[in-house]
Amino acid sequence: MRASERLLSRRGLMRGMLQGSAVTVALPFLDCFLDGNGVALADGTPRRVRFAHWFFGNGFTAGKQWWPDKTGSLKGVMLPAEIAPLEAVKDKINIISHLNVLPDGRPNRPHMTGWQGYWQGTVPQGPSVAAPSVDALISDHIGKGTRFKSLGASCTGNPGSSVSFLEGGVAQSNEASPAAMYTRIFGPDFTDPNAASFTPDPKVMAKRSVLSAIKDRRTALEQDLGVEDRRRLDQYFTSLRQLEQQVDMQLTKPEPLQACVRPKGGIDEYAVSDQLDVSIKTHKLMGQLLAHALLCDQTRSIRVMFTDSSPNIRVAGESTNYHTWSHQEPMSGPQEKCKFYSMQTTIQMAEFIKMLDSFKEGDGTLLDQTLVVANSDNGQAFTHSLVNIPAFTAGRAGGLLKTGLHVDMAGDPATRLGLTAMQVLGVPINKFGTSSMETARQVSEIVA
Repeated sequence: MRASERLLSRRGLMRGMLQGSAVTVALPFLDCFLDGNGVALADGTPRRVRFAHWFFGNGFTAGKQWWPDKTGSLKGVMLPAEIAPLEAVKDKINIISHLNVLPDGRPNRPHMTGWQGYWQGTVPQGPSVAAPSVDALISDHIGKGTRFKSLGASCTGNPGSSVSFLEGGVAQSNEASPAAMYTRIFGPDFTDPNAASFTPDPKVMAKRSVLSAIKDRRTALEQDLGVEDRRRLDQYFTSLRQLEQQVDMQLTKPEPLQACVRPKGGIDEYAVSDQLDVSIKTHKLMGQLLAHALLCDQTRSIRVMFTDSSPNIRVAGESTNYHTWSHQEPMSGPQEKCKFYSMQTTIQMAEFIKMLDSFKEGDGTLLDQTLVVANSDNGQAFTHSLVNIPAFTAGRAGGLLKTGLHVDMAGDPATRLGLTAMQVLGVPINKFGTSSMETARQVSEIVA
């Protein structure tokens, strides 16, 4: 028997003893389980700059101009029909047009290559990318000291729909149920920062002791593991450290936050789905919950998947979904169905921006303290084009960004926007991307 087998059972469990009681925590699946063949707020506290990624799949209607003719200030500019719902918030957004994903001769894998190049900075030979995504790098930097480094929501009932990846290509799933999201954020483990008194929960104290007992066995566990198992175990312990961070927060009385209000009453369960009216309801509830999570400093980074990369969103009573319509309606035609879904997307994008702007915080709003990046994965839905992929920003990130602008990027790599977001929020990174997607240039026009 190998030394690692003496430490681990074939069921992949690590056991410790805590005051005579067994403690069991699931481990990642390792090779050794196989045989040999296998600025200040009004109250004086520091500003908390936040980040939000709002994703929509399939781009806009094929061949139609969604960007303004004029660059620079949007004041006095009428937005094109494709993004007309953003007219009400155009002083709070930036339109970033003509950003491309450059595959360097690699195949364009529909509904994958676009967001991989855009958000992970590299176009792979195969289906997966091991690089972390922009939002994960930002979350690692600004999320220190928060209960959740990041929170993600799917508005179509698909928790596996995600474009967020940790180091090593580990996908971050999104919550699909608003009721479950409420419980996760504001359930029994939530500590109200404005409560008059604070008493550490004995159950949380016990959990902290359990985590300490497991952590103490790491050195012994690693002694007889191979390189790949060490990498997987390191990912596991990274997750464990995040759990420890959450527990530590629950054992410490938080600083009061004037803007933090715990939503009352909870949320009733309902059948989440990709039916359009249901997805819109889910989007509204998720947005409000995530906004409260930001205001209560439970996290400083949120993710919203309004539609999946291959959007199956559909109108009630219709069997044909948006993705199917985007291939059935010819580019030369009016594409009324695709235009309808494009409009629904920008309506909800505008609603999300207005919702963040509706929450007062200090001498401004939550949107003022947030950088929102909204982007898609295709330039033209009909062809899955990697050219001129739609992108927007919203919010001033605590005064670090300008708004109300249209910037034409003239075919530059889409990684310029991700690099800008990371550098504006203080991530220590000088360049981003690989091969033709590599860049060291910000979108300087929007940086204050």
